[in-house]
This record gives sequence, C-alpha cells and structure tokens, in this order.
Amino acid sequence: MTFTEALTKLGINKYADRIYSSNSHGELFHLEQYITLAESIEDTSWFPEFFDGLVKMAEDTWERPESVFQHVVKIITELTLTH
Repeated sequence: MTFTEALTKLGINKYADRIYSSNSHGELFHLEQYITLAESIEDTSWFPEFFDGLVKMAEDTWERPESVFQHVVKIITELTLTH
C-alpha cells in the first residue's frame, strides 16, 4: 500500500500535504505509520472524525500543532491503553 492509498482508506486525504511536511527536520519515518494504520484497521469509517478531532485539539493546545501528524500512532496507543 502506498502513502496516498493509506490516506484514502483512512479518509484523511485532505491532510496529505500537512502530514508530509510536518517534520521540521525533513524526516519522513512517520509516513509509514499511516500505511501501517490503514493496513491494520478494517473499518476506518470512524477515523476521519477522530483524526479531525486530534488535529483540532493540537491546533488549540499544542505549541507546535503540526507535530501531531507525527504522533498519531502514539496517541492512539495511549488512548487505547487508558480506556
């Protein structure tokens, strides 16, 4: 699966440029996380709304909100472990 295919499956294509450009050091390791997510989640119908909420939360509260795109898997893992 490609990065673009992963974003399409996850329903978050509108964030492609922001995700791709989010690392201030130009590293792209986080892109693979989106492929892994798309491959591991069967029903992704909930994901776009969830992702929009994460982005909004980061924009409202984080000093560097664009970094949220690099931490999606960590956030999902933390939410899963605490709920």
